[in-house]
Amino acid sequence: MQIISLVESIEQRFSSAGIDNAKRVAVELIAHVLDCKPLEIYLRTDPLPPEDLQILEKLAGRIDAGEPLQYVVGHVDFRGLEIKCDPRALIPRPETELLVEEVLNSKDWNNLVDVGTGTGCIVLALAKERPDADFTAIDLLPASLELARENARFHGLEEKIQWRENHLLNGFAPGSCNAVVANLPYIATNDWKELSPAVRDHEPQSALDSGPTGMELIEELAAQARTILVPGGMLFLEFGFDQGEAIFRCLEKLGYLNIQIKQDLAGLDRIATTENPRC
Repeated sequence: MQIISLVESIEQRFSSAGIDNAKRVAVELIAHVLDCKPLEIYLRTDPLPPEDLQILEKLAGRIDAGEPLQYVVGHVDFRGLEIKCDPRALIPRPETELLVEEVLNSKDWNNLVDVGTGTGCIVLALAKERPDADFTAIDLLPASLELARENARFHGLEEKIQWRENHLLNGFAPGSCNAVVANLPYIATNDWKELSPAVRDHEPQSALDSGPTGMELIEELAAQARTILVPGGMLFLEFGFDQGEAIFRCLEKLGYLNIQIKQDLAGLDRIATTENPRC
């Protein structure tokens, strides 16, 4: 079967299975099997050999069953880094690249803690672009932390980062860092139950579900960071599209300064940046 016909066939199959963005998923899956970039599949003029078709069929079956593409192919691109993905951690989203951009745009830090590191995508992207800084990556789950270390090892950054199995900032000394970044679980439990099966049934609940309100972990971290950050230190948060006002009120109540709520590419509230008071 020629490539164009193959793409059309798999796209139709995925559409019938209710897969979002069926053509994109089909193209990226075929590119994974062919070990090339998605657009490069159309340069191929000969049919796929039987062994490649067998592999493709096996992987397509997993997507038919609702497993996310990123888990099926085993990796995702994040700011030019290949990040290994599996059910030990949340799949990195494009919105989180904007969070990294906000951190990089703030130059006044050299000692950063990434809380809830998951795959390690945030801290690895930052460590790659800020080799002068010191980094600590935290996760409560040993399996997630090991996945992050595997990714760090792959990119030659494991020794650049301190790794801690920890609940948020528990045990950190006052004034021990000048930047904290976090993409914590921010979905309320009832909302988690209504997520699409591809997310709810495959990605870890602990990486999505914060509790009854969806604000529990963010509120706890923000309170801890008031002490852990040096005066003038920065806090960077990613949150749900409908939480901007609640995040602003939380940070304002805690006494943070220069609170800014930033939007994602869809124009939705997504990122907060704020400064610890200097006195």
